[in-house]
Order: sequence, then C-alpha cells, then structure tokens
Amino acid sequence: MKNQNENFVYIDEHNLLGSNFYWHKGIEIGLSEEMLKRVGLQNERVLVHKDLIAPLQNAEKILQEKEYRIFITEGYRSKELYELINEKITEKIGEQEKNRILNMKDMPHSTGTSVDIALWHDGKKLILHDKNDGINGYFIDFYKQGENKNEQYQKLQEFLIKAMQDNGFRLGTKREYFHFNYDPHSPRNY
Repeated sequence: MKNQNENFVYIDEHNLLGSNFYWHKGIEIGLSEEMLKRVGLQNERVLVHKDLIAPLQNAEKILQEKEYRIFITEGYRSKELYELINEKITEKIGEQEKNRILNMKDMPHSTGTSVDIALWHDGKKLILHDKNDGINGYFIDFYKQGENKNEQYQKLQEFLIKAMQDNGFRLGTKREYFHFNYDPHSPRNY
C-alpha cells in the first residue's frame, strides 16, 4: 500500500515486527496477488496510524521482560480490502461464521488504529490458540472453560491483553484475544 497519507507509517520503519496476514493467507480464501494490489495491498508490510507506534513500542517493552516481542499481523485495511475479504470469507465459511470474526459494520482496521497481534518468541510467531478449536479458539476466555481449558494459551493471551491494555489498547467488539483498537480514553474491557 502506498503511504500517501502522512498519518500512516510502516511498522518495520520503527523496529516493530510484523507481516500482513492477508498478503500471505489470501490465497487460502481465494485472493490473488493481483486482487490484493487492486484494493491497495502492495506487499507484506504492515501500515498503522503513526499514533500507534509509541504505545506499541511500550507494550513490547513489557513483553520483552519475558522474552517475547509483538508481531503485528495486520494494521490498516482499506474498505475495499474489507469488502473483498467479506466476499471471499463468506464463500469459504458461510455468512454466520464470517459474522463472528469480521466486523463489516465498523471496519475498525480502516482507521489505521486497530491491530491484530501475535507473540514472537525464539525466532517465530506463536499462535495462542489450538487450530483444532477453529474459530472458537479466537475468543477471550475460551481456554478457561471446562474441556476447552488450556492453561498455557490462556496465560499467554492474558499476558498479551494486559500489555496492550496497559498501553491504551482495548479489545475489539468481537472479543478476539488478538484484536486491539487504540482507544486510551475508554475503560479497560478485560
């Protein structure tokens, strides 16, 4: 995506790790590189609003105390990319499941002030849920519950959430453990 707006910056220019999820995973949901470029996604670099850099760097300092780093899997997403993702994910998993994970009403990533975060540890990105749990594993406190209990996932999710909330981020309306909106004036929501 061309950086035509001076309010948006690439995270790699500020020593933050990341790679755009849809650049790499788009093929799985039926997106081609050409389709992605048409909606403004030119490469794997992650773009965010410049106001997020300091809070992200501060959250990373907290995580580094336990030898983790932030790995940003998505920042800014154009409305056109939202629409394309909406169409392709609906085809792949159906309207009901898509609505659980994609916020087409608010399109929070289109502001540049929302990020999806993973942890980076020992040279690799950590997934903080069991892929066998499907979409259910995306949501906070899923691993606190009965047979779904997985203490390690729960601890790492809570660690990430606390570091992000300590720096002005709030969980999104879908309540995914990895999606954060920068909104330091709102109360914590976990």
